[in-house]
Amino acid sequence: MKFIMVILLALSMVLSNLPTTYAADKPADLEPLPQVRGEGAYLLDVQSGQTLFSKNPDEQLAPASTTKIMTGLLALERGNLNDVVTVSPTMLNSKLVYGTQIYLEPGEKLSLQDLLYAMLLNSANDAAVTVAEHIGGDVQSFVDLMNQRAQEIGATQTHFVNPSGLTEQGHVTTAHDLALIARVAYQNPLFAQYVRTKSHSISRSKSDLPTQMVNENKMLWQNSDVDGIKTGYTAAAENCLVASMTKDGRQLIGVILKSPGREIYTDMQNLFDYGYTNYSDKILKPAGSVLSSIMVNNEPVDLKIDRPIYLTQSLADQTPSSLTLKVTPSTVKLTSVQEDQEVARVEIYDGSTLLDTLPLRAAQTIMPPSPVKNSNPNYHSWLVGIIPVGALSLLLLRWKIDVDRRSRKRILLARRRESN
Repeated sequence: MKFIMVILLALSMVLSNLPTTYAADKPADLEPLPQVRGEGAYLLDVQSGQTLFSKNPDEQLAPASTTKIMTGLLALERGNLNDVVTVSPTMLNSKLVYGTQIYLEPGEKLSLQDLLYAMLLNSANDAAVTVAEHIGGDVQSFVDLMNQRAQEIGATQTHFVNPSGLTEQGHVTTAHDLALIARVAYQNPLFAQYVRTKSHSISRSKSDLPTQMVNENKMLWQNSDVDGIKTGYTAAAENCLVASMTKDGRQLIGVILKSPGREIYTDMQNLFDYGYTNYSDKILKPAGSVLSSIMVNNEPVDLKIDRPIYLTQSLADQTPSSLTLKVTPSTVKLTSVQEDQEVARVEIYDGSTLLDTLPLRAAQTIMPPSPVKNSNPNYHSWLVGIIPVGALSLLLLRWKIDVDRRSRKRILLARRRESN
């Protein structure tokens, strides 16, 4: 029986790593390939992680204030929105703090929550530096965290030099990397709430300082389906835009870098129209699907996903799309497991591109093996008590034997004397 179970588990692992295909119905009218005037562009389906459009996706370009997506994500992951932040004298450093500002003054106190509104809506560079110092201790330490997080996300062609996006040598990203960063950031509910906010008033100690933060993403005001994310501009980077649209249950994220003018908004809308018209999403594996099994305490345990796996299909191409699911089991041998405990992971690949990694959770609880019970609970204490008693008895027996031997010897000697 154990041999059969092992064979079935091995077969389950093999089948879970095979490509899964899905064919789509072709609609009558499709959008032509969009013409994007920016130097780099990318359109990503958030649910599946698959690419819908790209232009120079891996060309390193200056990100301008779209940098603040990463700054905001780290602040939300590592900070507390209720923290009261004291503005440092760094605000007087004109080489680090210039451009768009809310004119923070050294010693001024604001909540981290209000600083994020200033940074993500109004794109205030002084707010970005203040957030970086609060979270990282100093700007350089925070920048190190930014680069570390980018690597974790898979944005391997990205390198940050500052938290604001002001032009500096070596401060670069790509359209593809920025789409990956935006996708992860938007999965944070607080971040999503910030970047879809059109305007917000913050508290300041002086009445003559800016308090009304207005989101500079014009698409928020033009299209009710648009729900974020961030704009950017410097002379070197030109116009940059990362935008999110959610429509008919699908969310797309678009990136355009180094666009020459305000047509960046039109180009982004064309990207979204292309993505929604020419592609559709299907649920490849619904939440709760069993993808593999493991043995725990000699019992098989199914491993399930807790959220769906989506497949994006081009409606212009009748060739079925496919994704590969690769299960990575735990390297630790389990003797027990709790229901819904994460015990493995599944990597989702489109060709050689890793789209996502999801946890695999146990479908049932398996208790640890029971310790072997002794039929006589007093056996151990009896054994411990009898050992010294036995040893003492042996000593007494040996003493008695020696006494008897000496006594017999004396009697024999006495008899010999009498006979003589």
